[in-house]
Parts: sequence; C-alpha cells; structure tokens
Amino acid sequence: PPPRVGIRRQRQMCIRDSLMLMMDIRHPLKPYDIQMLDWARHIQLPVHVLLTKADKLKRGPATNNLLKVRKQLSDMGADFSVQLFSSLKRQGVAEAHQVLNSWFNLD
Repeated sequence: PPPRVGIRRQRQMCIRDSLMLMMDIRHPLKPYDIQMLDWARHIQLPVHVLLTKADKLKRGPATNNLLKVRKQLSDMGADFSVQLFSSLKRQGVAEAHQVLNSWFNLD
C-alpha cells in the first residue's frame, strides 16, 4: 500500500508518472524513504533521488555516499536514478532539470 501522503500531493506525484525523492545525503534511506521507494517500485514508478545538502560533505565522502545509495537502490531491484544535489551551491541543478525535462518530454 502507498505511504500516507496527502491526496493532493499523491495526485501531483502521479500525474506525470514519476517521483523525485529528496534525501539528506548525511542520512539517506530512512524508513520513510524506503517505504516510498518500495511503493514506487511496486507500481513501477520512475524515481530520481536527490541527495540534498551535498555541500555539507567533502567530495570524497559525498561520492562514497552516492555510490552506497546507488548500490542499495540497485539491490532493491528497481531502475532508480540518484544524484548529488545542493541548492546552496547550485550543485546538480542542471542534472535535476535534465531529468525533469525528460519526464515531461521537454528535451
């Protein structure tokens, strides 16, 4: 069953049949994140994960966390994508826009 999400929010997420999920890079894949990912996998919803606050870690640890999350997502048996993201440093904004554009057929 889907996680408890407001009806309007749930509709918004499903209108384009995709989900962009934000997780703090320092604390990824919390139980709620896993629940959302399991739900998305169950209904075959494409997911792109933004590992936010990437500016809080140095490049090496940030890359290590990215690789760990990518591996865990792969182990879930779904084709989810993941990237580093920092709104403060504008890191990953272009990549996130690219994913959105492809989902909305704007490219």
